[in-house]
Order: sequence, then C-alpha cells, then structure tokens
Amino acid sequence: MNRKFFIVTLLMGWCCLSLCSQTVFVQTFDYAEKDGQPLRMDVYALHTLDENARRPVLIFSFGGSWEGGRREDGGPILEHFAQKGYVAVGIDYRLGIRRLKDAGGKIDSANFASSYGDAILMGIEDLFDATAYVIRQAEEWKADTSRIVLCGSSAGAINSITAEYLLCNHHPAATSRLPKGFSYAAVISCAGGIWLKDTASLEWYRKPCPILAYHGTRDQLVPYGKMLMAGGSFGAFGPDDYLPEVKAMGVSTLMHRYAGTDHAIAGIYWHEGARNEMLDFLFRVLYLKQQLNIDTTEERPDQEPATKTVEDSFKELSHP
Repeated sequence: MNRKFFIVTLLMGWCCLSLCSQTVFVQTFDYAEKDGQPLRMDVYALHTLDENARRPVLIFSFGGSWEGGRREDGGPILEHFAQKGYVAVGIDYRLGIRRLKDAGGKIDSANFASSYGDAILMGIEDLFDATAYVIRQAEEWKADTSRIVLCGSSAGAINSITAEYLLCNHHPAATSRLPKGFSYAAVISCAGGIWLKDTASLEWYRKPCPILAYHGTRDQLVPYGKMLMAGGSFGAFGPDDYLPEVKAMGVSTLMHRYAGTDHAIAGIYWHEGARNEMLDFLFRVLYLKQQLNIDTTEERPDQEPATKTVEDSFKELSHP
C-alpha cells in the first residue's frame, strides 16, 4: 500500500472512531445471576455518535488470580476505548479460587489441576454469558456483533485467550451459550496464556481470531512459554508457545515482549501508549483488513530483575 494513502486512510479511520474529550456515560447491567449472586457489567459509551453507526465492542476481564480484583479495575482502558467510539464493557466473573479458600479448602499438588482448571472454566462461562448479553442488547446499544474484542489482564487475560481456544474447538461452554457461527474479532492478552487441565499440547479445530499479546520474558506467574504442571495434568501455554502456531495458520498477530520483565506487564493497559497500540492494531485488522505479523522486543531498564521463577510461584500456590 502507498505510504501516503495509508496515512490518509488511517487518519480518516481515527476521525470516524475518535471523538476526543466527549462525555463517556457508564451504565451498569445485571447480565446473569449465578449461585444467588448477580453478575454485573459496566458499559462505557458515548451518546454523540451517528445513530446509524454500529460500534465495535471491547469486553475487559480484570486480573487477580481468580480470588481478587473487580470490574472497575478496567476503568482506564474502558474509558479510553469508549472515547474512540467503542462500546466498552467491564465484567464481573465468579472467582473460583476465592470460593474454594472461603469454604476452607486448600490447594495442593493433588487438586491443583482441578482447582485452577475449574476456576478458569467458571470465569470463561461467565465471559461467554456476558458476550451473549451484549449480543442480545446489540440493537439498543448500536453494537457491531461482528467486531467483539476480548481483552484481559493476568487471570482475565487467561480467561480471554483460553475462551477463544475453547470457542475454536467447539467446547460445550461456548456452543451452549453463543450463537451458532459466532466468532470474536480479536483478543488482547496482557500477560495471559492458554491454561487447561488435562492438556499437554494445543490443537486448533479452526483458526483463531487476530491476537495481540503483551508479555514479560521473566514473568514469574504466567509462563512466557510452555509449562506442564501437576504431574503433566495441567498445561500453561504462553505466547512464545502458541503464537508461532497461530501465525503459521495465517492469523494476524502482534507480539510485544518485554525482555527480562516480570508479571508487571499485566498492568500495561494503564499506559496510554499501549492502549493506542491496541486501537491501531484493531483498526488495521478489523477495518483495513490487513494481514499483520508484528514481533517487537522492548527493554525495560527501569524494571528490577525478576528474582522469582514460575516454578517458585506455583509451588507457593500449591502450598499456601
């Protein structure tokens, strides 16, 4: 593409999707009730766009090891994306590890795979239910259901990218909740990975959607590569493992690795530069339909070297 034409096209796109300094309105909805507790979503959106325009959607899942965090944690990215014309949604999801510990349960090597596998699946089921709710509200919210993007931090990123894997493999958690033929438009992972019990390797039934992954190479909580735990009964697949497979399928990817950086990258969505990079990636793959395979490495001289390994962290999780 001619560089001048590309720049003009990009600017036109930003003009269409960006209405800076407008008021973002936030509404809260109950999208489900489970175990006697409501699950809520906060919906951030502008009310000044063309009534006939269909808006892309961002669904954000917070981090917190499935025992902490709250939907308001996504405020910075939700506000930012809403300003750019998205319907930006921050969701509750059930915290399976907190429930286990509140009930007096403990995690050890014997139940590690089932405890974390069940907690992740619980969060993914809620994510699918939240997606289904957005689809049902699409007409009222002027949402474009062909451009629903998942984004998450840490545990929320694991929920998001694992949800895409399960959807691609026609898992019952997806097929029972989402319309036939539904696909997400993209996934943005902030220090996440595909985590599954009883899985030693990944197999994709169909190609996933475009993926943007941020990850530190010395992440001490979420493996940057592949790691089998609990005697091989639990697989954690980081972007260094799954993105080459995805890229080989012809899927658009952007890998932004931070050399020597630890799990602090889970909070990258707080940085305006990263949020703008996310928006640029989405505009190029969703609207310009570009095929992208971008791989970047950034040094973080301000980051203290990680002293704890992933193995250390999982030993602590298994022996609280």
